[in-house]
Amino acid sequence: MSQEVLERLREASVLVFGNRYRAELMLALASAGGRGVCLGDLAMARQVQASVYHSPMRALVEAGLARKLPRTAGERRRRYRCSDDDALWQCLEDLLSRLAQAPVQMRVG
Repeated sequence: MSQEVLERLREASVLVFGNRYRAELMLALASAGGRGVCLGDLAMARQVQASVYHSPMRALVEAGLARKLPRTAGERRRRYRCSDDDALWQCLEDLLSRLAQAPVQMRVG
């Protein structure tokens, strides 16, 4: 994902989800399938601190939209995956992909 598309997605995420990084985290979850997402790996790929994803991930887990995967033996990294509601996540993935492609105009007042 280009930096320009990523920035559009972040701007839309603030407006739609109230958090700058929630939409890109959800898109990563939707795209990851069963292997899940490691927040550290995602952060490294997106050149941000992993901590920017902690709060949105907690909210997704609390809402039942994501879950922690069990750690494999000897693995320090924590992975998360989306819930088992495939129809919901297909809709979300479509919405998030469209948000990433749409120009965002900030409205004030």
